Amino acid sequence: MPTTTYDASICMMTRIFEMMGGKWKPIILYLIQHDINRFGALKRSMPRISKKVLTEQLRELEQDQLIARHIVVARPPQIIAYSLTPTGISLRQLIDEMVRWGITHLNSPHKPEWIRLTGEIPSPPPLTEQPKSMCIRG
Repeated sequence: MPTTTYDASICMMTRIFEMMGGKWKPIILYLIQHDINRFGALKRSMPRISKKVLTEQLRELEQDQLIARHIVVARPPQIIAYSLTPTGISLRQLIDEMVRWGITHLNSPHKPEWIRLTGEIPSPPPLTEQPKSMCIRG
């Protein structure tokens, strides 16, 4: 009987969690999507993140091509803005689905007000096909 083994070093899920994992990256992606896209505005929106960590997270998101960095004003002080790349925009759907899952399955007092008021959670669109596992080494 053949044995299937899984190798995290080649697993697609491992790479996805590396790209968007951590405490701050999903929040940063969310804020940039909603036009909170300059360093100072991001920092004010996340007061518990240090400048060093915010800089590191932005650089990693840029290296992973999830966000793009734009120099709005070149002369000092420079004004830098960030935007989601097409890849970053496509990742937002995944993050939105994770939020829906959390709202449905986690007992949290932090449910958005519209859910507390209506009790309704929008159903996700149906998958057109079953996702294939990319973690199998055979």
